[in-house]
Amino acid sequence: MTAPLQFVAHPGAGRGAFARAWPAMGAALAAAGLDNEVLLTTRALEAADLARRAAQDGARLVVAVGGDGTLHEVVNGLLTADLAPEAMPAVGLVPAGRGSDYARGLRLPRDAATIVARFRAYLEGDTAAAHPVDAGEATFRPAALIAGRPSPPSPLPPDPTPANMAPVVRYFINGAGIGFSPFVAQRTSRFPARLGPYLYTAAGLLTIIDWRERGVQLHWADGTTEERAVESVELALGQYEGGGMHVAPEADPTDGLFDAVIIDAVSRREMTTFAWRVRSGDHLRSPRVSVRRSPGVVISVTDGRGPVYLQADGELLGRDPFAFRVLPAALRFVW
Repeated sequence: MTAPLQFVAHPGAGRGAFARAWPAMGAALAAAGLDNEVLLTTRALEAADLARRAAQDGARLVVAVGGDGTLHEVVNGLLTADLAPEAMPAVGLVPAGRGSDYARGLRLPRDAATIVARFRAYLEGDTAAAHPVDAGEATFRPAALIAGRPSPPSPLPPDPTPANMAPVVRYFINGAGIGFSPFVAQRTSRFPARLGPYLYTAAGLLTIIDWRERGVQLHWADGTTEERAVESVELALGQYEGGGMHVAPEADPTDGLFDAVIIDAVSRREMTTFAWRVRSGDHLRSPRVSVRRSPGVVISVTDGRGPVYLQADGELLGRDPFAFRVLPAALRFVW
């Protein structure tokens, strides 16, 4: 029989963060007497498969152990488990790894005993221990990117061109971004972890060198349409991304809306200042930055200069055109 509490962890993520975080968690779980199982991934995207299987097998609480990438996969596994809402397990997080922006936004505890006490309260029937939170849905076309440019041609026989590829759907819990941020996310993943909180800043400064604004059309859920030249559009559910960047200080993961943070075309000099200002949320003081709250938006490219790419929860996903919508209270999160 499946244990009611299932942990899903990527043991190699975050430079061995799981190995550092788990001894205290294991001791706290043993002290609390909680029946649990730890599922370790061995390949990319396996966390989604493990979470989906745990949900279908009757787990009551599925917990990601790691950062935003592990949580992203677990959320996708749960939301594709094809379960009735009443059968859907709650989700939890043990923050570990170099990026835990969703945990930062929710101010999740990091003390093992406190985390386990909250898991125990939920499993013993305390309904107030699980809070409804929103998820985002992104529809896009698959594609890959390298540094600031599209992938080089493959030496293999060509697959169908991206224009003919069927759109795919992915879910996210913290936020998604198009334009500038996918390239920053890719470069961040390649930088040494010892840069700590300056990873995003360093990657952003490097990306500015070969970045140019893009022309897009935004069709909002209320029916309004606008065309803009933008550096990026960030669709935030949580407040932070990029390892502590305060991108959307007023975002609320329970209000059923994205905080769409739009950076219009600016000079490279001002983009350079944003690489620092976004750490504190000061970028919102710029007249070239605006925030629009909306339950959804469709985004297409209008400048004819090739694809625009997407990241969600820091994971590189694909290319335009995009459709985003909020799934209100799609998950119950224990914190």
